[in-house]
Amino acid sequence: MTKNEVKQAIQRGLGRGYLAVRNDPERYRDLVLWACGRNLAFDTQCEGTRAWYDYQLILCYSDRAAFRDHVIDRFQRKQPDGGWDYSHFSELLSYFAEDGDGTAEAALWEKYKELLAVLHSFRRASRRMRNTIDCFESLCIALSWKEANYSRIALDVGGLFLKSRLYDGWDFEWLYDSRPKPFNQRLRKAADQSAELSAYLAAIDEHQRTMDGWKNTPRVTPIPESGRRLSGYLKRSALELAPKYAEIYLAAEDPEVRAAALEAFVICPYPLEPTPVIDDARSAHPALRSAALKALSEIRHPAVRDFAWALLANDPDNALPMAVRDFAWALLANDPDNALPIAIKNYLPEDEARLYALLQAYRVDYACKSNWHWLHWAIFDLFGKDSGVESPPKSLLPLVYETTLCSCCRETAARLMGRYRMMTPELWEEQLYDSNDDIRRAAQAHFRRTSCSGENDRHIRVPLKKN
Repeated sequence: MTKNEVKQAIQRGLGRGYLAVRNDPERYRDLVLWACGRNLAFDTQCEGTRAWYDYQLILCYSDRAAFRDHVIDRFQRKQPDGGWDYSHFSELLSYFAEDGDGTAEAALWEKYKELLAVLHSFRRASRRMRNTIDCFESLCIALSWKEANYSRIALDVGGLFLKSRLYDGWDFEWLYDSRPKPFNQRLRKAADQSAELSAYLAAIDEHQRTMDGWKNTPRVTPIPESGRRLSGYLKRSALELAPKYAEIYLAAEDPEVRAAALEAFVICPYPLEPTPVIDDARSAHPALRSAALKALSEIRHPAVRDFAWALLANDPDNALPMAVRDFAWALLANDPDNALPIAIKNYLPEDEARLYALLQAYRVDYACKSNWHWLHWAIFDLFGKDSGVESPPKSLLPLVYETTLCSCCRETAARLMGRYRMMTPELWEEQLYDSNDDIRRAAQAHFRRTSCSGENDRHIRVPLKKN
């Protein structure tokens, strides 16, 4: 692997990045420093941070203090901003601390005291207060790997509840739920002797009662009047009502009204014969054309393939007859946002090569301006039971696995590759070290089933908490 390939593998959290660093640590020292100084997860709320993965990279070196100091420096200069870097730095330093690194633990406590003092200083709710709470809670979780630490934190949080009405159990629900059950049980036994512990647990319990009451209260969901919310409601809960809204669309004559009526089918598939929708996709009225194209992207129907379009011309009399699938592919260069959903929804086996080429050409970056994340999930939908696709494009799965920045997408690709027996020994091996804990567990289960030891993975740290 070239150094750039290793960087891309580390950026994505692929196990091959770890294996490359382990085999030649000094060559990739700068890459590991770069990686641990930022949270490279694409969607941290779903994936978790990359702290576990980065710590495995750091364990490849004997002089780990250099990496620890780099992380501490970034951590100390980081201000609560509502992002996920704070969680990443806190969790990464907690791995050092649990391994006995007093300097890392001291840095965590120093920041803890700083943020706790800031929370005590607030006199009214604000965005800055909310960002500080979120960062403080993630820091509390990182420090709570030891029960004595958790007890100290619970006392401080309880004291915060006693002194300020700005905070409640909602703000620290994640902290409470993330701790092992015995920790909380012993905390409750000690609560009678501490007003702060009692306040902490009372706030958590009050929040839980509120949530339970909300969950158990019967609710009648009103039918949304229009738009995407109506379409989502029809698809989830009331498909039998879809023909009624289709008739409302057909009865409308004004283009604006007709376009608004079509919004009922931007999520829920249009239930009737689609020719009127195809005709409206030819409309010169921008809103009607846009709504029709969105509706067509949810239709998989033989009649849709008869959709004709005037390619490279504006004169409908010169329309070139072609399948809507072909129209969509031809339209991709000029209007990919509208064309691609229709093309994928109406996928046929002969589309596999050009869809592969399109996927290769897509720029995969954190900004996601190319909408690559949506594209990957649209491809996964082709493998669903209700997709209507008899032979889904299996060749795309390794490409998604290799290129996606989202480890959840990689997990889905890996699972489908396993279903179709596309996994190689090398892929199983690297997945032992993937940043995604579910991928690691699947690889470990594979080696147990096949009675193969693979790499000696006894040195791999089991995650202390779910990524």
